[in-house]
Amino acid sequence: MRCYRIMSHKRYRTPYSFSSKAARWNPSGSRMIYAASDPAVSQVEYLCIMGSAVAKLQWHMIVFDIADETLIGSLDATNLPVDWNSVPHSKSTQDFGKQWLEELEFPFLKVPTARMDLHFYPQQFNLLINPDFPDVQNLLTVVETIPFTFLVNSTT
Repeated sequence: MRCYRIMSHKRYRTPYSFSSKAARWNPSGSRMIYAASDPAVSQVEYLCIMGSAVAKLQWHMIVFDIADETLIGSLDATNLPVDWNSVPHSKSTQDFGKQWLEELEFPFLKVPTARMDLHFYPQQFNLLINPDFPDVQNLLTVVETIPFTFLVNSTT
């Protein structure tokens, strides 16, 4: 399975790097990599989070391949916390993500994107990657790196 991760021009040479900053599925201090099922989902995520500021930077789409799809866990939509898609993100999803990271059951986990209607999950999803899972860099292969810019219409 292919998955897609956007990285800045400054950071794309380290495709397995991660942030320990809090985000929707991880609290501060919990290391997690975010990717998506489709390049467009990745781009929508960045546009929604950063707005038109994305147009000021150079970006790279990292294309990963996961050869063994049995290593991808899936979150049943009926088990989502009620506030899973709140803005700003909730503590309940961060607690869920932290528990998933600590269990080390799967290196990858499909979760819905809060930027699209839940109806489209699981066809379109975000993919959480646990950078601390044993041998994860051998389970997740970089296939291609594509430089691009966001072409955002001006509001002036």
